Amino acid sequence: MKKLTNLEEINMMLKIKTTLFFISILTLGFSQEVKVKNLSINTKLDHFAARVVGDTVYFSSNLVTRRGRAIKDNFSQEVFGVYEGVVGDNGEIEDVKVIEKTETGQFNMSVTSHTKDGKYMYFTSNHDEKGKDNLKDMKMYNLLIKRAEYVEGQGWTNFTTLPFCVPDYNFAHPAISPDGSTLYFISDKEDSKGKSDLYKVSVSNHKSYGEVTRLGDHINSSRTEFYPFVSSDNKLYFSSDRRGGIGGIDIYVYDLETDNEEQIPVCLEEPINSIGDDFSFFLNDDLTTGYLSSRRLRGEGRDDLYYFTGFSD
Repeated sequence: MKKLTNLEEINMMLKIKTTLFFISILTLGFSQEVKVKNLSINTKLDHFAARVVGDTVYFSSNLVTRRGRAIKDNFSQEVFGVYEGVVGDNGEIEDVKVIEKTETGQFNMSVTSHTKDGKYMYFTSNHDEKGKDNLKDMKMYNLLIKRAEYVEGQGWTNFTTLPFCVPDYNFAHPAISPDGSTLYFISDKEDSKGKSDLYKVSVSNHKSYGEVTRLGDHINSSRTEFYPFVSSDNKLYFSSDRRGGIGGIDIYVYDLETDNEEQIPVCLEEPINSIGDDFSFFLNDDLTTGYLSSRRLRGEGRDDLYYFTGFSD
């Protein structure tokens, strides 16, 4: 699952201490009506992290040359961009194009999250100055989170790096809550216990941000957590390679509305999860349909986009 520069360490460290043993006995029971479909948009390249805003679906994929070859940076790392399309029949993504933006150049953009009104977008990119690699004792261009604003006639503009994204740590995979008041994300900052942990920060008018807080050990494990998403009924979905799952990387859910202090994340059953790597879950407001990303058997490429129907928890 190679994403941005250093995503072989954070995202595909995606395949990356030991975790709560009892998670393995808990799964969500799905009816036989759940269907998962590989989308026709998939190719031999990567397609992942689909997010729907109105009639538009955004997703991440390789930036390519006119001949369709993946573009690489000066470090031979593939460069990713954000694409948009129209939601078609059976979840297919049509009329695909790279998003319009005012910032020029081929810089990494991936794994977006959008406000309900479509005005603000948060996404993962890279620092332009080197920081520490906390795994290899070397300097790296670590990941950061940026916010952009949509202006009619200009596209995405006013790109701003979130103030807590210091160069010595990775900050990635933003997920804004449905009410726009909280941003969830992952990081390997100094208080993390796994390869990357889930964090949150309060948001004020998408202009200022509160104190960064790590989610507790009842949610995070000693392994890797990534790709958070908060559904319209305030449930936190995320991926993890913790023990007790179905495959290498699995999708979990945690109810943010619960008063049960002993609640732990629940692993989703097949066919949402598979024996492969499953991640970047998105659930539409109808709470029955959505998208997920997977590197499962019989896929078209490396990371593929899938559309599902009949979901219920």
